[in-house]
Amino acid sequence: MASFYAFDFEYDGIPSQRFDLKIITFEDGGLFGGVGSSNVNILSQRVLRKSKPYYLGRTQEPVLEFPLTFGTSKPINAMDRDLISAWLFGRAGYKKLYIMQDDLNGAYFNCMLKEPEPQYIGNLNYAFNCTVSCDSPFAYGPERIISGSVVYGGLGTSFNPLYFNIYNNSSEEEYLYPVINVLVGYNNSWFSIKNITDSNRLSLWKGLGTLSDGTQLSIDNDLQLISYDPPPSASSESFLSNFNKNWFRLLPHNNEIELIVHFAGVYPTSSSYFIYEIRWIERFKIGG
Repeated sequence: MASFYAFDFEYDGIPSQRFDLKIITFEDGGLFGGVGSSNVNILSQRVLRKSKPYYLGRTQEPVLEFPLTFGTSKPINAMDRDLISAWLFGRAGYKKLYIMQDDLNGAYFNCMLKEPEPQYIGNLNYAFNCTVSCDSPFAYGPERIISGSVVYGGLGTSFNPLYFNIYNNSSEEEYLYPVINVLVGYNNSWFSIKNITDSNRLSLWKGLGTLSDGTQLSIDNDLQLISYDPPPSASSESFLSNFNKNWFRLLPHNNEIELIVHFAGVYPTSSSYFIYEIRWIERFKIGG
């Protein structure tokens, strides 16, 4: 049984109330065990004649899995069972599972529901048991967004550094890699973003001047992918080749950020601009 006190849930944007389903338990006692999401595998190595092993690191458990039981006060007929199964089981990819519980603060599990077991009383189906299998050891919080814009400040000049803080509230101690979306205005030459807290780690992107005015860039620092809209012409300089390969990342807790945009060109105008957006999703050890 999962350790939730809420009754309602939402999966893939569809609330359980549509089928009059509730999270339930068939346990007789008041005490049961949940499933945590903070277990680790410790990596160590022993050396001959050394009693203490050398600690090499640790890895989180591959995924979070926990059982879930839900049902209804009325028997579920065969056609409704088909609709429920099509909604919850055998999906082609991970879907968001929200448990409608106040203290979860909008957190969700990105998961698939597997191993469905219809539960019968007599020969009538009232409930389902299943296993929630997540794509990571964590639950996820609502997406966080910081955005802003920079306008032209003079021929061949860099905009005065813009400083702001990003607070990464994740329970995980590893780096978090956001997505950076950029709208390139006229005669943007390069931009850089530095995480001062992360030993002044600098991510520098050059070659903006080779892109068309109004090009939208999406930089996925986690997957290490850059996409364009519209795509650059065949003669354009490779944007990735002008990147210093320091993918932008966040440390746990507070991160002090410095953003610099450089404008250059023959005839920049007061309408030259640079619009940015930083998106990230925090990870929590809520368990199940």
